[in-house]
Amino acid sequence: MGDELDALTSQLSSGFQVDPAALGEHPRYSQFKNLSKAAEQQAKRREETLERQKNGRFDKMMKLRNLAFDDTTSDEEDADGFVEVKSKAANKKNKFGRYADKLMLSEWLVDIPDSLSTEWTMVMAPTGKRCLVVASRGYTTSYNKAGRQLGQFQSRLPGGNSRSKNQSWTILDCIYVNQVYHVLDVLTWNAHEFAENPYDFRQFMLKSKLDEQPELATPTAGFRATFVAAPSAPCSKEQMEELMKAEIDFRLDGLLFYHKSVIYEPGQSPLVGWLKPWMLPEILSVTIPEKYEKESNGQSSAEYIESYNQKHKHQSKIDRTMEQD
Repeated sequence: MGDELDALTSQLSSGFQVDPAALGEHPRYSQFKNLSKAAEQQAKRREETLERQKNGRFDKMMKLRNLAFDDTTSDEEDADGFVEVKSKAANKKNKFGRYADKLMLSEWLVDIPDSLSTEWTMVMAPTGKRCLVVASRGYTTSYNKAGRQLGQFQSRLPGGNSRSKNQSWTILDCIYVNQVYHVLDVLTWNAHEFAENPYDFRQFMLKSKLDEQPELATPTAGFRATFVAAPSAPCSKEQMEELMKAEIDFRLDGLLFYHKSVIYEPGQSPLVGWLKPWMLPEILSVTIPEKYEKESNGQSSAEYIESYNQKHKHQSKIDRTMEQD
């Protein structure tokens, strides 16, 4: 009997040998492997950035002042004091290089920080034009990420109209949609510089200033452009779900995630994350309305991120760090 069992065991052992060639890589494995490494690099850079910001602040006051008081004049102005810049040739004649690459940009939120629910804020980002808004010398001028002037007009922002041209200056990070500037962040308000302050303080000041001037949200014949704070909420699961259910009057492009301590610096920051609305259930286990779920087109978050980066030839600081390892 013992000999028969030994023989059977031997047969089973040989029968269950697996051909290594049959174990091909799962088509999604490389995507998740790369995403995992990217998450590790993002977490590392996040810690390094926080440590660097703790050890020293950067003197941006003069740079911001130079941005605000650059020569900006209007050639043609309509009855409402609004100038729409359409001529590429005219743009090339002006030196807008100083306004290029001044916006603080996000990275895909591939590493979910342990402190997400206590130290981060989620902000709704409308589908529109991201721009730097500079109000000074009696005009309000918007610039895109490349530094090209998008428009020049009169606004109620401090420094942004003829009545306050000699008194003040204001710089905001906004998304422009149909005469509405959805304000993401404040660099300067009424000559008070906030870029070196932590994000939570900047948001407190921004909302306070907008509340003090409710007329900024109301269009008139002389001031057609309005300014409103982008909707936001702390990153607890309940508050994020509540925000996603809110009624909004714009098309939602994505969600920005800001660490409460991040200071405003140009370029990509590991302390500012980005997700598409439909990614929230998969990545953060946050329930969203059905209208957002349909936007995934059957893709996973990892597939979409990889496809997006390839299509737009997008390389983040995470990718560059991975290549150096």
